[in-house]
Amino acid sequence: MKVSISGKGGSGKTTVAGTLARVFARRGYPVLAIDGDSNPNLGIALGISPGEVNEMSVLPRDLLEEVVDDDGHESRVLSMSLDEIVTHYGIAAPDGVRLIAMGRIDHAGAG
Repeated sequence: MKVSISGKGGSGKTTVAGTLARVFARRGYPVLAIDGDSNPNLGIALGISPGEVNEMSVLPRDLLEEVVDDDGHESRVLSMSLDEIVTHYGIAAPDGVRLIAMGRIDHAGAG
């Protein structure tokens, strides 16, 4: 099952996503939570300390590679398998949830 939470800013998306992730994990489902916000706080909603969230590695921009097939069609593919991505960039959260972050703004003007 894949669940995506979207909506207007300030509508509680992070809280809802964190709650759903923890409930599914507590019920025995494998859960990979992906924080796609440029100001990632899903880890905090999952019960990870703010310091650990700030120190976690984010997915690099060069994770997608352009490839051209024999017919000249271009596409993008992951340079690592999903398992490798989760192992390398994911961190463990309470209740058995794994978290990866798409990116973050590290300083003014970087967004």
